[in-house]
Amino acid sequence: MTTQHQLQVPVLIAGGGITGLSAALFLLQQGIRPLLVERHRGTSIHPRARGFDIRTMELFRELGIGEAVREAGKALGPAWGVLRADTLTAALKDLKPREGGRITYPSQLKGLESLAALTPETGARCTQDLAEPVLRAAAEERGADLLFYTEMISFSQDDNGVKAVLRDRETGETTIVTADYLIAADGAGSPVRQQLQLPVTGPGVLADFLNIYFEADMAELVLDREFSICIIDTPGIIGFVTAINNSDRWVYQLRYYPENGERVEDYTEERLVHLLHTALGMPELPMRILSVLPWEMTVRVTDTMQRGRIFLAGDAAHVMTPYGGKGANTGIQDAQNLAWKIAAVLKGHAAPSLLGSYTTERQPIGLFNALSSAKLADERGILKEKEIMQRMAAAPPKDGEAIKEQEMTLTQNIRTLIGIPDYQYPVTVASECPPAPAEKVLYGLPGTRVPHLWLDEARKQSTLDLLKGRFTLFVHGDTAPWQEALNEHAVFVRVFPLAGNIVAQWEEATGAMPGDALLVRPDGFVAWRGNVEKAAQLPLKELLS
Repeated sequence: MTTQHQLQVPVLIAGGGITGLSAALFLLQQGIRPLLVERHRGTSIHPRARGFDIRTMELFRELGIGEAVREAGKALGPAWGVLRADTLTAALKDLKPREGGRITYPSQLKGLESLAALTPETGARCTQDLAEPVLRAAAEERGADLLFYTEMISFSQDDNGVKAVLRDRETGETTIVTADYLIAADGAGSPVRQQLQLPVTGPGVLADFLNIYFEADMAELVLDREFSICIIDTPGIIGFVTAINNSDRWVYQLRYYPENGERVEDYTEERLVHLLHTALGMPELPMRILSVLPWEMTVRVTDTMQRGRIFLAGDAAHVMTPYGGKGANTGIQDAQNLAWKIAAVLKGHAAPSLLGSYTTERQPIGLFNALSSAKLADERGILKEKEIMQRMAAAPPKDGEAIKEQEMTLTQNIRTLIGIPDYQYPVTVASECPPAPAEKVLYGLPGTRVPHLWLDEARKQSTLDLLKGRFTLFVHGDTAPWQEALNEHAVFVRVFPLAGNIVAQWEEATGAMPGDALLVRPDGFVAWRGNVEKAAQLPLKELLS
């Protein structure tokens, strides 16, 4: 007979992967203590996702875990670029060692200085098995309740909340949990999404692969010639090598064909070692197979990310190919967008209708990233590396107008790839805004991420560092009228007066004039801007309804 317990929590998170753990941290930042359940004994033992884009690192910076994540993945840091050959040895044979030092993110490349200036961060390389323990430790230290080796075996909802039954996989004991909200971060095969029968869109399964995680010392071979992916385009061993630590850990993604009767069990260890020796071009290299995981390269996106009090985040809402590196990043950014809204409703600061904006804002981004990743895969599911390169480089145009248009397209492609948050959320209240110069990406306009400016000569504190998950009002001029207006609202808003050398930079970055103020949401996106004459009409209530 099993023992049954009862528990009540504000938010239940199903799934303890990168998205679920991020959701826990963003809720804790808002003062909400969640309960997270994960069916596995611990965090991921497989590398899977291998990097975090600039926007994600901005969020990790705000949570105070950015440097820990970067440190955990430092061995992978220099691994950039795509190679293609019959074998890895052939691909590296004529590749000259890098000169001028290693880069750890493309935004550090010469010619991208203007993009690098838009953010206080660079992206980071770090595999999922190394990043998740950093997030888990931070969440535990900050007070989250994390139940690993525990599965959610059923759930239901009504107008008052969500009821879930949890089972401890070690003891068999069950717990009935009631929660105000449920965040389903339960992966690509999301049982929550399946039970809710949410409609999905996208091309579906593109190809089948075997993820072969292996150990082999190739440190000297790749020294100063580190790469991210090497495509092996040879019949029988089509796939790609991915770097894990640039030393003795690697993954080979082998294309295989279940539709032709191939089975995972047909790939014995002996056969896999032979395939790897052939793909690497090193028949005598000592190696050890660590794990083999079959997986489907799939592109599928839910039409909605909310059903009542239940929300989908990460792969549960949008499954994409690994090409472009947006899968984990999109999930983490989902979690941040959702966490502050749930917290505002739980605290009574916002109407429940605010939660409807989660799908409105995040579903199009998940869909865009997923479909973009699909375009980077050929008919076999292999990366079209030339298309990636085309997004990073432009052929000489024929006339001046074409030059300008092509440069703008190229810059936009690069911004998207490296994670400059140049997407825009729908605007819900009217603002008075200056016309944005064509060359300005982030101009402090509603719906865009607040511009980054350094606030000190040492370049340690950014305007983004002021946010810390709170509403923030940047004021150009006297703050008193704004503070008086804010006294009428229950929501805490930090008022930051612009002064000194920063004023001229702020005017250049936003087009603001004396008396103007810019209201930024807890997720760093501008909600409204206006002049001091409109201070009394600051639309905080409208923004939260």
